[in-house]
Amino acid sequence: MPTCSKCDDKVPKVYDCDHTHSEEYCVECYTELHYYLTEKNND
Repeated sequence: MPTCSKCDDKVPKVYDCDHTHSEEYCVECYTELHYYLTEKNND
């Protein structure tokens, strides 16, 4: 089972993109990161 690079939890699926710098994030951390990026751009 993969492990999230941010929270170190073992999760069934991980996600990565340019924003994670090719590190694998769980869905919660991945969503939180993109939410932060979206909110930051709206200011």
